[in-house]
Amino acid sequence: MEFRLLGPLEVLHDGRPSSLGGIKQRATLGFLLLKANQVVPTSQLLCALWPGEDPPASARKMLQNAVWSLRAALSSSDGPGAPRLSTQAPGYVLQVDPARVDLFRFHELAERGRAEQGRPEVAAKVLREALATWRGAALADLVESGICWPELTVVENARLDAMEDYFDAELACGRHQSVLGELEAMVEAERLRERSCGQLMLALYRCGRHADALAVYSRLRTSLVDDLGLEPGPALQALQHAILTHDPSLALPAGRERAVVRHLRPVEPIPAPRTSSGAQRRRLTVALVRVRPRRGVTDADPAVVDHALAAATTMVRSGIEELGGTVATSIGSASLAVFGGPYSQGDDEARAVRAALALRDCFADGMSRDLAVHIAVATGEALVLTEPDAPPTVNGALVDHCHQVLSSVPEGAVWICRRTRELAGASFHGAETADGAWEITGCRGHADEHDSELAVVRGLLDRTLRRETPHLVTVLGEPDGFLDRFAGSVDGVRVLDSRVVDGEPLGAVADMLRRCCGARPEDGSDTVRARLAAAVCAAGRAEADVLATRLLPLFDPTSPDAGVLTAWRRFVELVARDHPLVVVLRDVHLAGEDVLDAVERLADSDNPVPLLVVVSARPSLLDRRPSWGGGKPHAASITLDPPRDGTVDRLRRVMLSTADDGPFGAGGADTWPRREPENATLALWRPDRRAAHVMALAGLPAGANGA
Repeated sequence: MEFRLLGPLEVLHDGRPSSLGGIKQRATLGFLLLKANQVVPTSQLLCALWPGEDPPASARKMLQNAVWSLRAALSSSDGPGAPRLSTQAPGYVLQVDPARVDLFRFHELAERGRAEQGRPEVAAKVLREALATWRGAALADLVESGICWPELTVVENARLDAMEDYFDAELACGRHQSVLGELEAMVEAERLRERSCGQLMLALYRCGRHADALAVYSRLRTSLVDDLGLEPGPALQALQHAILTHDPSLALPAGRERAVVRHLRPVEPIPAPRTSSGAQRRRLTVALVRVRPRRGVTDADPAVVDHALAAATTMVRSGIEELGGTVATSIGSASLAVFGGPYSQGDDEARAVRAALALRDCFADGMSRDLAVHIAVATGEALVLTEPDAPPTVNGALVDHCHQVLSSVPEGAVWICRRTRELAGASFHGAETADGAWEITGCRGHADEHDSELAVVRGLLDRTLRRETPHLVTVLGEPDGFLDRFAGSVDGVRVLDSRVVDGEPLGAVADMLRRCCGARPEDGSDTVRARLAAAVCAAGRAEADVLATRLLPLFDPTSPDAGVLTAWRRFVELVARDHPLVVVLRDVHLAGEDVLDAVERLADSDNPVPLLVVVSARPSLLDRRPSWGGGKPHAASITLDPPRDGTVDRLRRVMLSTADDGPFGAGGADTWPRREPENATLALWRPDRRAAHVMALAGLPAGANGA
């Protein structure tokens, strides 16, 4: 009889699988095999069978039944070396021949392989045989059912150690290309294991991919610093130095064993350049702000574009400095701002994010006709060199990491790294991105901020539920945090929350439908149609099928249907008829006229349904649609005051001072705020004024953007 733990639990008798019964019986056998030939106390077995919970009153009886069934199953094997499960105080012991258990065979082969490291060809062969005993994760079937024993972690770590021993042997044999794929897969799965990262660096270096080898080190160091606040160990630092200097020991020598990573001789770190002020490693937060012309603007007169970018860069610099940061450098359209280090004020991370949000708001919407902004914020350690009367010089992986985050930031967004979120995330609203960063949408207000406005919206919801009358609420200002509070405070009501994205006219409507019916982006049209029909099945099968078919074009933007928004309104009404519904649609000022019409008509419906539609927008919506919500019996508008921390007001003052003192000449820049003083304030809130404001700051005529 053979026992196989390195994969799903199996017991083979004469080469054929034996039946092991239910999950408790299998778990009992698996745990006893992990501790084979040892006495396992009953209390320990009970904890293993009911992990993280109190065993039921009948637990001991259930364990006794499992042991009895296992004894019956094991009794089919007899003769010398047959397994035996016996009772022995204070519990049970499973006596087996170690050669009959794949886990023990693996351990024995792994030890033999390590003993042969002086002969890498032999070591590689033995370790390859050891790893071949694995068929998947240890006790994979039990893990799938929720079992998570510390002993399984020990077994998995033993497998990873054996894999690294195997890679060492293969590298010593000169087979770096043959193990490169396996190494890359392991490093991707186990990002913080320094030994395998070093092996991958060496394999890449020997394959001539020196830059990729250094990139592996950079990624590991970033993860260690961000997640644990640690630097890589001396051996890995020595390997990085050896790659940078093309150390001959990295090449495969005649003896070949010398090239294994662990034999690299540690070297002293490269000393940092010394100046009068010196360079020091400091923890700080950096922000990268990139401003670029939008499409169409690049076709304008290059001189006009350059002046507009120069004005924006000067405004960014002044705003950063006003909010407690220092601009270390500006190259082209990108500025690197530093918060902390020698300039620390104790809340560097939060100040950097507030500054980023304030700058984002200054460039939002209206200025987006001419300029687009992307902002990334990262926190960690960097080498900071300070000189008298000069901005600091910042070097290290922190800046590289921030640049990496910035490369994925969409237009008009602020993303922060995980470390920044850990230190300052509680002060801001946001959500995790697919890249592992966080997109910040706004500041969290004080606990009592906008309580009266929140009470108004809750009152309208109560009225909607009582009278079953649709109602439209428009929230103007910076409402993301407000809407989050409202959505999180309602009970017994379904909430569908979506956001309008510029350039995707029907994206928010499609996203709302997906959330409602549980459809996924990868679902085919038949699956989506079935899910849509099921969501409104109460309306009758015939109407549900017709409605689902009419809504399908929403999921294929290349084939829009003129009647799809009418179908969407009907769908929402039917969902609300089945269960009270709140529809939250954010940033509707970015929506097209057809979507705005559809949203307004939702609240104009004569059908008695408990439906509250809450939309958020910037005040520019009222410039486009002066009659938005006006004159309608079931519509209300709420304007939220700006954040209390004064960040936006301070930045407005900076913009005014930039106009007075900046390098754009005393003519247009100086007369602009006096000629129309409200424009500087409206530049923060009125999209139609922001672009003209920046052009005026540059001393250019209002129509100079080439539009």
